[in-house]
Amino acid sequence: MSHRYFKHPELDGSPFTIEAGEPAVLLIHGFTATTSEVRPLGKHLHSKGLTVSAPLLAGHGTHPDDLNASRWQDWYESAEKSFLDLRREHAKVWVAGESMGGLLALMLAAKYPEINGLLLFAPALKANLVWSAPFLKHFMKYIHKGKGDPNLAWSGYNVYPTRAMEQLLALQKVAQSCLKQVTQPALIVMSKQDRSVPFKTTSRQLMRDINSTDKKLVVLEDSPHVILLANRQQEAQTAAWQFLSQRISASQTVNRY
Repeated sequence: MSHRYFKHPELDGSPFTIEAGEPAVLLIHGFTATTSEVRPLGKHLHSKGLTVSAPLLAGHGTHPDDLNASRWQDWYESAEKSFLDLRREHAKVWVAGESMGGLLALMLAAKYPEINGLLLFAPALKANLVWSAPFLKHFMKYIHKGKGDPNLAWSGYNVYPTRAMEQLLALQKVAQSCLKQVTQPALIVMSKQDRSVPFKTTSRQLMRDINSTDKKLVVLEDSPHVILLANRQQEAQTAAWQFLSQRISASQTVNRY
């Protein structure tokens, strides 16, 4: 890990699995981030008796050059492998993702209809700056991020690697093409104040194109992009558990008859 290119390197961004009961929840972090981004949600769901697991996606948690050298397929394979590992041990698996992690969650749900449901936080179907990557990659390796909130417990790269941004652009297109194949229950949590993912167009597209009869949009008024760590963290955790627990209960009731 190169501390020069890292925000909060002291935080634990390593992969984790914490066993408990059913269902299991796969947690997928976002672009340039680490598992520190999804760890609080994981701890919350584990406190409710669920198994939680989060991979560190390829190219993340080391050096931005490693992310520049990766492809979107590498990120997907990281998430898919973790899902398959969970599925071997657990009868029911939900998938949660923040930002780019939400795109990977949607793609997994499209490929694996046995996934029980989705929890999507600021899913980055569209993202500011990404469109410029095919041009910028010829002139600069990285785009430096702004200072942001120094108190936010987010660990990851403090730059956007431009070749990786181009891969994110390709990933967005693939994820958008998968939406109509997603039939599982889906919770979508987004903020009106998100400066990275446009709220109106993204929320409208998700609610229109996800082909599920059970989908819910929760709108936060003033959270920044990193919903799972910011000022509305507890609201997001509560929404996730309520959505998930109601469907666990309904499934158990059906199974008794």
